[in-house]
Amino acid sequence: MSEKQLYGEIYHYKEQLSEATTRFWNQYSGPDTWYFWFNLAAILLPLLYLYFKVDKRRLFEISFYGYTAHVLWSNADYILSSCNFLAHPHSLLQAVPGGISVTAVIFPVTFMLLYQYCTNKSKNFYLYGIGASIIFAYGFGYVSKELGLLKMHNGMNLTFLFLIDIAVAFISLWATRLFLKIKSKKQGE
Repeated sequence: MSEKQLYGEIYHYKEQLSEATTRFWNQYSGPDTWYFWFNLAAILLPLLYLYFKVDKRRLFEISFYGYTAHVLWSNADYILSSCNFLAHPHSLLQAVPGGISVTAVIFPVTFMLLYQYCTNKSKNFYLYGIGASIIFAYGFGYVSKELGLLKMHNGMNLTFLFLIDIAVAFISLWATRLFLKIKSKKQGE
């Protein structure tokens, strides 16, 4: 099969997948389902809570941590979804990736506030991060799985989610510390 023919076949399957996804969303995830309203609340409520709780004096630092966590988990989620290890069948909008509420909002906001708490109170972020990752993976992940918000395939399980949560939380911490170190060096010059 030539490159052009193979590309045509891939394009054809993507069109079929897009049509099936749209039909699925309209029938099982649209505004007349509880999934839609849960996803909307899972985006709006954490952001509203963050607005009132974030330390405004450290807004850029804490936001940098959250943005890093958001980018890392969103990319991990995209890769895992593309490789059929996990799926979020019910998305807020049919054109928006299914895990957007969890990977783009709930996880980063939770860990932003945890980062803020640990740094303000001189607590061990590694210990608290592991605890929060356990709650996220085995608590929120389990409930999401049972409610049909998360499907895992090909050997993916809650322990892998736990390990990814830890990796994202710690890499975000290290990136933020590096960012702060660079900032303090620039201010010292």
